[in-house]
Amino acid sequence: MSAADPSPTPERPARRSWLDRWFGKAQVPAEAVTELRELSRRGSLVFVMRSSGMLNFLFVRWWARRLGLPPLRASVGSDWLIPTFFGVRRSRRALDEAISRGHTSVVFLNTHGDGHDPFTALCGRQRTLAYPVFLIPLLLVWSRRAQRLKPPVWELLYGSPEAPTAIGVAVAFLRYYRRAFLRVGRAADLFGFVRERAAEPDAVLGRKVRGTLYHHLAREMRAALGPPLKDLGRTRERVLRDRHLAEVIEHVSRTSGRPPAAVQREALKDLDEIAARYSPLFIEFVRPILGWVFNRIYDRVEVDQEGLNRVRRAASEGPLVLCPSHKSHIDYLILSWVFYENGLTPPHVAAGVNLAFWPFGWIARRGGAFFIRRTFKGDKIYSATLRAYVKFLLRERYAQEFFLEGGRSRTGKLLFPKTGLVSMEVDAWLDGAADDVLFVPIAVDYERLVEGKSYQAELSGREKEKESFGALLRTPKVLLKRWGPIYLQFGEPVSLKALAQQRLGEAASSLTLDAEDRETDSKRRLVQAVAARVAHAINRAVTISPMGMVAAALLSHVRRGLSAEELEGRVDLLRVVAQHVDARFARGLNDAPADPGRPGPVADALAKLEKDGLVHAERAAGRVIYLVPDEARPQLDYFRNNVLHRYISVSMIATALRASGGVAPAGVVRGRTRWLSRLLKLEFMYRPGTTFDSLFDEYAGLLSRLEVLAAEDGTLRAGARRETLDFLADLIRPYLEGYGLAARTLLSAAQSGDPLDRRTLVKAALELGRADFLAGRVLLRESLSKAMLENAFEWLSQQGAFAVDLDGRRGLDPRWKVSLLGELADEIARHLAA
Repeated sequence: MSAADPSPTPERPARRSWLDRWFGKAQVPAEAVTELRELSRRGSLVFVMRSSGMLNFLFVRWWARRLGLPPLRASVGSDWLIPTFFGVRRSRRALDEAISRGHTSVVFLNTHGDGHDPFTALCGRQRTLAYPVFLIPLLLVWSRRAQRLKPPVWELLYGSPEAPTAIGVAVAFLRYYRRAFLRVGRAADLFGFVRERAAEPDAVLGRKVRGTLYHHLAREMRAALGPPLKDLGRTRERVLRDRHLAEVIEHVSRTSGRPPAAVQREALKDLDEIAARYSPLFIEFVRPILGWVFNRIYDRVEVDQEGLNRVRRAASEGPLVLCPSHKSHIDYLILSWVFYENGLTPPHVAAGVNLAFWPFGWIARRGGAFFIRRTFKGDKIYSATLRAYVKFLLRERYAQEFFLEGGRSRTGKLLFPKTGLVSMEVDAWLDGAADDVLFVPIAVDYERLVEGKSYQAELSGREKEKESFGALLRTPKVLLKRWGPIYLQFGEPVSLKALAQQRLGEAASSLTLDAEDRETDSKRRLVQAVAARVAHAINRAVTISPMGMVAAALLSHVRRGLSAEELEGRVDLLRVVAQHVDARFARGLNDAPADPGRPGPVADALAKLEKDGLVHAERAAGRVIYLVPDEARPQLDYFRNNVLHRYISVSMIATALRASGGVAPAGVVRGRTRWLSRLLKLEFMYRPGTTFDSLFDEYAGLLSRLEVLAAEDGTLRAGARRETLDFLADLIRPYLEGYGLAARTLLSAAQSGDPLDRRTLVKAALELGRADFLAGRVLLRESLSKAMLENAFEWLSQQGAFAVDLDGRRGLDPRWKVSLLGELADEIARHLAA
């Protein structure tokens, strides 16, 4: 750019234009601005778009000026005369001159301009330049109208979404210009490309460049608008043609003696029960309604824009499978809405068939939901039909969404993954439905839950209320309250192809899906690896919220109240530990004052808790003391559990050191910590691919730097502030009390001859727990959790505590009678001792 050039720069912004009114509302990726400015200093920019048109040209010219880029001087492939009025020429020679002078150009892929392929000319010109030419793919979307396999009549006037007519573009622009969005692809460095292929002719290089850019923009278009829509009849036809489903139909027909047509009708009936009826028109209709609802009941929706940009790039590389955490029915609504608002096609969401009741089922299907039975063991036709439908979605590159946990978490912790749908995705990939599958971990977190009260009732032992139309009618009550912010965080997408090659080697791609191969150890390990990797990534993406930190600080002690000064110290400590593991914080929390008396997120969280009656603030002797009523502790415990996984390692080490009397050989503390990690293995997910010893050394070192403990000559001892060690240890106290309660319940049942089925044991443990809580043997009300007790009895079962006699009755294994259960209860009690 010459010194006399009057074009705007980052220091001298562009003058306002009459186009600002029309183009200024378009959604543009913020990260592209800095990158393009940097590239313009290093070389010449050539924007590449799919189709020419007056609006596309005007937008590119306007946008380049707004960014302060070198002036637009060449437009190749444009059939309009408009560029000429702005001093922009449309010839290949103009393109050559623009590149030579470091100006900006735009090339449209739908034509070759003056009869010569501009990319051939660009490759030839690049050979003579000392600086690079950067090709920047741009996709400008005015309308979200989806393409259809069978074009409707009105496409004669408007054209298709990929190739709209001038009338179609004008109508879309006037209707949707406020919601237009621009996608900026990765810059292609033509200098490096030509140098690596110096021996190839320019015409060959030009064709390769054109093809690469065309396919990239086609993938971007599909990510924004979705694949071409198929009617239900076409979907049925494609699914029923699935090879594996056809084999199962033939096998069931042969073994049962039923006619093949009757078995196929059963598969068709199952498919109708499963399949979505996705409608972009319905999405467009419901979008403003959801926006109004979310703005009405939530303070804000905090979206991890950097992570969302990663997802957007991944959507152009392969089919997505979104795996959000599941805490509320709001999860799938907010995620679909955020996707649509940010220029991505809403996913097809796997939902339990219990939600298919009218009218919600009718609405959800048109929003992209497909419904799955909770259990279909032994139903070969249903299983094969569901697998075929999942494979169809993958092959058509529909984004999918399912909850790895299966159901909603009532405790606030991420539940251990269910691998059924992961296995189906892996099967479909191995069968060639897609070159790769990208699993996207997503953490959806809330400050307050609309289902909060019902969750507490269920954890106290009440049966889960069945979803129904009556429950739907009670939804308006939700609109009368404010529920705080929602946090949406995205983890790094997990590539199935890359993980398979890493774990199984290159032979992974040659695995077959014959019946005997479907449950091979190698495939099962791959499924488990995907589930573990995604689950850990969800946990890493969880937002550390003010409510979570305040709840952890308030609940982790057995005394009556907590002073404001102690609360401040605890919040500061929790923040430092979370920063050590690069946790994600809610907006403003990372450096906010921890003092509850100073304005900020911590004070706001306490104010909300006081307003809800979950915390009481009392003044005595000039100090502020915060108290949590016993009946409110389980509700507050939900928010502690949201963030507890970030502190589990330091809590176990602190508990082990306290159980050792505050001073012990490092080996003893290490052994006790290992015992705790094995005891609570069904409660918390540990970092995959990392040994216990390396984790222990890492977090013991952190506690040493924080002066919570001191290491001297192979001995670990509590630091100067013993109360800090007790605080960290008490973070897991409810789990130790709950597991101790399960051991005592099982011992009592075995001695009295009571039934040992899981349901009866949990009910008995809750009753015993209430008595122990009133008597002071159980100190924390949140220890009486149905979900925790179910995990405790499952852990005992995995340890071999139960045996089945010849009559099929379940009893206590003789090796566990009295002695082992007593030892377990005593060991837990030792770790609970202050």
